[in-house]
Amino acid sequence: MAKFESRSAGVYVPCEPPGVPSYNASADYGVVTEFSVSDDSKVTGAELRQILTDVAYRLSEHTYQLAECGEGRDLPAELPRYEEGR
Repeated sequence: MAKFESRSAGVYVPCEPPGVPSYNASADYGVVTEFSVSDDSKVTGAELRQILTDVAYRLSEHTYQLAECGEGRDLPAELPRYEEGR
């Protein structure tokens, strides 16, 4: 799941840590990545949303691999593209 708010983007990918069986987990686990830029960004609109979301997604993808998550999800090569005005 990805979300975008003004000049920041966040991505959440469910992740069961190694050594924690899901039936023993007391809370949901996941990789959460947030990425933001300052107000003086030269890029705006859909272009900015796409860049921030793509960077947050790549960081999540890398962290997910390092975390050796138990369920082994197949993450997409890229997220859907934003359109101007959305």
